[in-house]
Amino acid sequence: MALVLDTGIVYAYYDRADAWHSRAKQVMTDAASGLVLPSPVIPEVDHLLRHRVGVAACEMFYAGLVDGSYVIADLPADGYPRVADLNRRYPDLGFVDAAIVAIAEARNLRRLATTDRRHFGPLMAPLSLELVP
Repeated sequence: MALVLDTGIVYAYYDRADAWHSRAKQVMTDAASGLVLPSPVIPEVDHLLRHRVGVAACEMFYAGLVDGSYVIADLPADGYPRVADLNRRYPDLGFVDAAIVAIAEARNLRRLATTDRRHFGPLMAPLSLELVP
């Protein structure tokens, strides 16, 4: 079953010192063939890995992008109004998190791997999202 990935879970997967690392590794290993990586997440993960972990972690992340470990999902053109709507309804959400939701909705996916319960928690019931782990 496909799993949409948020920045925090991808970052934690590559940072062995992160408190979420073991959970991220388990979640991503369990769903290895259906990891949907929203394209807006990529620059956030790159920035965090580069500044907190180092270039070697970035290279491992890039290898996953190149070798097909992830299904890269772009925000469709008609997804931008949804991003704006989500940010009107949930002002603390921000562009990337709203784009993740819009991409999940466009692909009819409801499972979201995230470490961010503050932003995604309030969306669970109204948008029928399942947050893992």
